Amino acid sequence: MNSLNKILLCKRFWIFFSTISMVVYLFPLFSGHLHIPVYDNLDSNVIWNTILAHSNKLFSPNNTIIPNMMNGLPRSSYGSEFGLLLWLYYFLEPQTAFIINELLIHIIAFTGAYLLLSKYIVPQKKYYSYMLIYVGSIYFATLPFWSGSGASIASLPLTTYILLTIRDHNAKIYHWLYLVVLPLYSSFIFLYIFYIVYAGVYWIYLAIKQQKINWHLFGAIFLMGSVFLLKYYRLLYSMFIDSSFISHRVEFDVFFQDNLKETYRLIYVKFLEGHIPHAASLQMDYLLPLAIIAFFMNFMKKRFSSLESMVIWLIIVSSIALDIWDRVLQNRYTIPAIIVLSIWAIYKTPHKSSIAKIFLLILSTNILATFFQYEGFHELINYFPIFRSFNFVRFYFIDPLLFLLLLSFTLEVYIRKLSYSPIFIFIFICFQFILAQQSSFYSLEHTDEKLSFKEYYAPDIFNQIKYDILQKYPNTKNIHDYKFISYGIEPAVALYNDLYTVDGYSTNYPLQYKNIFRDIQQKVLSAPVMKSTKEMYDKWGSKLYLLGINASPTTYNLYKKANMPIPTARFNADTSKLCDIGTNFVISAYPLRDLNSTNLKFIQEYQGIFWHIWLYKIKCKKIITKKYQNHIEN
Repeated sequence: MNSLNKILLCKRFWIFFSTISMVVYLFPLFSGHLHIPVYDNLDSNVIWNTILAHSNKLFSPNNTIIPNMMNGLPRSSYGSEFGLLLWLYYFLEPQTAFIINELLIHIIAFTGAYLLLSKYIVPQKKYYSYMLIYVGSIYFATLPFWSGSGASIASLPLTTYILLTIRDHNAKIYHWLYLVVLPLYSSFIFLYIFYIVYAGVYWIYLAIKQQKINWHLFGAIFLMGSVFLLKYYRLLYSMFIDSSFISHRVEFDVFFQDNLKETYRLIYVKFLEGHIPHAASLQMDYLLPLAIIAFFMNFMKKRFSSLESMVIWLIIVSSIALDIWDRVLQNRYTIPAIIVLSIWAIYKTPHKSSIAKIFLLILSTNILATFFQYEGFHELINYFPIFRSFNFVRFYFIDPLLFLLLLSFTLEVYIRKLSYSPIFIFIFICFQFILAQQSSFYSLEHTDEKLSFKEYYAPDIFNQIKYDILQKYPNTKNIHDYKFISYGIEPAVALYNDLYTVDGYSTNYPLQYKNIFRDIQQKVLSAPVMKSTKEMYDKWGSKLYLLGINASPTTYNLYKKANMPIPTARFNADTSKLCDIGTNFVISAYPLRDLNSTNLKFIQEYQGIFWHIWLYKIKCKKIITKKYQNHIEN
């Protein structure tokens, strides 16, 4: 047993284990069988970056139209040109860019966690230091980071390490340079606006505590924030200067919607699960049970004997294996109890309250974020319009960093209090690693939610579609002269294959076009069964999809898995108004019926690896009306 402990406390062992863990975790990226989630990945971020990267309009003025999506969106609707993620798509194929982005994210996560833990969190030169540093680094580096925001969450430990180094006046030139480079590979809107607020609060706290201003730290925070603002100059210009651009976000009404009971439940969701898929910490299964036990154990002065330690470990393992903690953690009184006990612990024994402080920080961010979901504060949007269009719920997206700290403080308690701790900590990180693999954003296998680039985008089918259209209508030699709309399949598929669409998904597009697109499907939106869908369209509306059939691979896959014939569907959109905005073809994942009454003409059927596509021509009989022509030309 002593020999095993000696191995598990050895730095060389953890270097080897960390290397193997990262190689295994990252292997699917290079296996040739990569499958990734469609939601908020293939359906959106991959498309936005691909369109912008190949538009030849990276540095064009804000009002320059990029014609691919939604009948042409202004340049301001796309992201900043000053982003590493965009330039990966510019120089590389989309799938290669996605892979390199994922690789960089997890390397940055491991490096940052290692530096932060080794310098500021884990006690230095202790016999257990290397174990805690590497366990924490593996935990954080294998979290399922959302790749659409670059290294935003993954860079939190590294950014914190840099700021603390600057705070201590130990910074070199490369520490300051990092703060300039950071905004190029992370998102201000998604995360760092909130992190900077927290950093500012910490700076104020430090000034009060030390009774002097740390100008180095202030300068670092100011520099980081300034570069972020410079990166997002297009967004700032369209929001505060360009009066001609009215975003569809001004009609958002998705925040401050939940009653008190639901709001309280959402605090638990954030605490136990984080935000899936954008900010998950994988804390519920193992980390939180261990942290709560360590919280109480920390107040016991003695170190337990070998026999007592083994009994305690068996109780801990049994309670987790029997899912006892699921019921405990989801109890309605658990969070209030943690808050009360944490406050008591900080008051009574401040020198032993690291776990309590982190618990309070985590729950504070959860409660603050949920504040923006409670309907009782809905009136605030009338006084502060920014609460309508900006997602302040992301205030708790820094939680992965806090859970990293919680893990380190928790494991240190076990090392100090219980025998056999190295063995059980090793077992913990092995199970946590398995959980991380199961929760990863990429895998080797096809699932309902994950598809390969080839399955989802079906380039073979769409190359044939483009060829057939140009052969059938030889008067037009450029496929871009035609406009497409999708039904039962997300418009991202057509967009990836370089077709121009009248539908699409954008987080910031002109309100005028939302109203135009609403007219196209007024009939289906008016149906009583579509009430909830109508509310989502009117109160959010970032996805301009034809309604009636769920346009998601998960829904479509139900028929594929059951080997059922694809059901026929009726095309409920107003084809005359589709003609008004220049639409020529319908790409449908379902065979359509009643073609004569809907002015559609069947062209061809295509069978691919995943999608089964039916192509229809819209029989337009009138010229585009003036009110729609203005939008298209502008």
